[in-house]
Amino acid sequence: MDKLKNKIERYWNWRSSSYALDNEKSQETEKAWDSTIRTLAKSGRNQYALDVGTGPGQLAFYLAEAGFNVTGVDLSSQMIASAQKTAKEMDLNIDFRTGDAENLDFADNQFDVIVSRNLIWTLPNPDRALKEWYRILKPGGRIIISDGFWSNQTWKRFYEIPINLLKSVFQAKSRISLRFFLHYASMMKELPLYEGVKKQEVQKLLHYAGFSDVSSWDVDQSFRANPYAFDMSINPSFFIVYADK
Repeated sequence: MDKLKNKIERYWNWRSSSYALDNEKSQETEKAWDSTIRTLAKSGRNQYALDVGTGPGQLAFYLAEAGFNVTGVDLSSQMIASAQKTAKEMDLNIDFRTGDAENLDFADNQFDVIVSRNLIWTLPNPDRALKEWYRILKPGGRIIISDGFWSNQTWKRFYEIPINLLKSVFQAKSRISLRFFLHYASMMKELPLYEGVKKQEVQKLLHYAGFSDVSSWDVDQSFRANPYAFDMSINPSFFIVYADK
């Protein structure tokens, strides 16, 4: 693993202890995601699903409860450990393992469904990743991707650092935001989608990778509240797109 991905792994290892599952945000958020993933994944029994960038395992849990045989992959070993612990508590049999989303150790045409949430923006080579996901998806299989334009801080908004530093004394979320910026500051030039990604950009990447029938999900209809609003003054936009092989 190269130095850049080692840096990315270190940050998400640190974040693993504070990364919330959907039900910790609200039951409404959990139900919206569960219903959306089940609808888009279409089936479940005797099918194989992969959650790339699984984090603490949230999408993998939805898929397993829908009857899929699920594998979850993440660069962060501590995220994987957290996902394994929760899966055991939920009595779900999921194969969680560490792995690089851009270089996956799976055979061609192995999975019926591939899902990924909030991962594309932090990949050094998102185009390579999508070609890799195309390779391991079965013909007729489906890919489901959610991400958003997060307005991640850059040096262009350097003036916001002292403000966040003062806030961080009192607010856990501000401490996370400040540490995120300081950790990613040396990497942002190597991450083409660091500030966030728009729906149209991912749709173009999907077409470029070879996927067909690229569509977007109506998140406004499914989610009555933005699941990423938190206490921020603006709500970051997010999207769900899906396509077939």
